[in-house]
Amino acid sequence: MAERPGIGVLVSHVVRDAKALLAAQVSLTKAEVRHAGQEVAVVSIAGLIAVAGVSMAMLFGLIALAFGLAELGLPVWAGFLCVMGLLLLTAVIAGVVAKVRSGKITGLSVAQAEWQETTNAVSHAIGVPPAPGASGSGPAGHSTN
Repeated sequence: MAERPGIGVLVSHVVRDAKALLAAQVSLTKAEVRHAGQEVAVVSIAGLIAVAGVSMAMLFGLIALAFGLAELGLPVWAGFLCVMGLLLLTAVIAGVVAKVRSGKITGLSVAQAEWQETTNAVSHAIGVPPAPGASGSGPAGHSTN
């Protein structure tokens, strides 16, 4: 008959498995952060190039618009003033869009959900009830699923 492992062996297996699980969780978090960082870098560079090109084109277009208004009979200063008003209106609209869209930015949702699931599973396995608000929710009670 095969001998059953002693409590010391079982505890060492649990500790080894817990360390492996923790290492996997940390690895997942690092991978998600690295991937998000790479995406942000690519988007930032492409965005900066696009903004620089559009800015130069818009500058020349706006100067042409101001002088075009002057050709229609407005004083040159009034043409530039109209262009300034158009720029301010555009800036306000872009600011409102940025403010609204900034609320949709999320963090490390996959890693956060996995940490929470692991915490709940370990708590359940050792017979400790999960912390209040920990049933499938992330920080501030936002759902991670």
